[in-house]
Amino acid sequence: MYDVVVIGAGPAGSTATRYLAKKGLKVCIIDKDSFPRDKPCGGGFSTSLIEEFPYLRKRIDDFLKGIARIGVLHSPNRRVVLQGKVDMALVLRIDFDNVLFECALEQGVDSYIGTRAKRIKFHQDYSEIELASGTSIKGAVVLGTDGVSSIVAREAGLQRRWPKTNITACRVVEVPARNEEILDRYTDDLIYHFYANLGGLPGYGWIFPKQDTINIGLGIVGTHAQGLPRLFHSFVRYLKRENLLMKNADLSSVRGGLVPTGGPVKKSYVDRCLLVGDAAGMVSPLTGGGIAYAMKAARFASMVLVSTYDESLPTENALWQYERMWRNEFGNEFKEQLLAQKLFTGPFTDLLFEIGRRDKQIQEMVSESMSESSDSELDIKKLLLRTLLVCLRGSLRR
Repeated sequence: MYDVVVIGAGPAGSTATRYLAKKGLKVCIIDKDSFPRDKPCGGGFSTSLIEEFPYLRKRIDDFLKGIARIGVLHSPNRRVVLQGKVDMALVLRIDFDNVLFECALEQGVDSYIGTRAKRIKFHQDYSEIELASGTSIKGAVVLGTDGVSSIVAREAGLQRRWPKTNITACRVVEVPARNEEILDRYTDDLIYHFYANLGGLPGYGWIFPKQDTINIGLGIVGTHAQGLPRLFHSFVRYLKRENLLMKNADLSSVRGGLVPTGGPVKKSYVDRCLLVGDAAGMVSPLTGGGIAYAMKAARFASMVLVSTYDESLPTENALWQYERMWRNEFGNEFKEQLLAQKLFTGPFTDLLFEIGRRDKQIQEMVSESMSESSDSELDIKKLLLRTLLVCLRGSLRR
């Protein structure tokens, strides 16, 4: 029997597995896909994440595809742009996730890759995971790192199903491009773009230029996502007209996906079970980014499990510390981002952009909030006060 069974080998699962195995626990990791495998994702996160997880520094050449240094946010009517200097590391998920997975395997963990977890039975002293391949695995603790459609979340009764209001449906493609073409359009700073409320619908579009691909994506809140493929192609046509994308861009690898953007689950733990990353809704409601949250929470989960095994059984009374740790670290960010989401997808979004155009500080605040590079949480009250100050200053000058 394993001390911990980790279901899902993305950034959350691989990070947790590596730390648990390194501390001497007997761990296995399960994933429905074989590695390397790709995921529909923008592939951007804070450059500080590499420093926070120093073992990644040794493999940086295997996954880093550039650092974008300037972010541009476009208003819904396309008449106003806000710009700020905010660094963002760019990766391909097929490379980055594979590096994380290999780092976990280096610690001697067992892996069951290419087979889906079909059923989970929670018993008093252990859990039993039945795989689609017919194999049955037992573990004292189950770690749910299996994404938005998490079987662990359902079986544990922590999240049966995300409502459409809390889900963003996405279309994403990595467009192959020559590096010269990318630099011509996006400069050496690899200028990246966000578009608010494309087509008047709550959501966002993005462009992340990388070393030899251009990542194009569109996300629309689930209640308005009907016709998403058509909206995506309309977005692509617009980018071509603006010369941000080549006329002959290869879109054959476009894929769809779902992202939980309504904030985290109310509770991320029960007896012998924790949820981490997308499975727990640890995703920015503003941008759909969740890599950094997933890896940080995974480290917290491993710390709590290691200390729990040293002192007592991994019961609910012991595992509450995990939730306390991640909520103290970044839980408030989700509340601020949800408020910002309402602002940037509401009827006054264009007006906010007009106000922001007059003030450099507002532009910097907004650019940081829309990137995955901000190391400090968005202060929505400060943003609103600054907006009011700019309005007052403008009226006094008349």
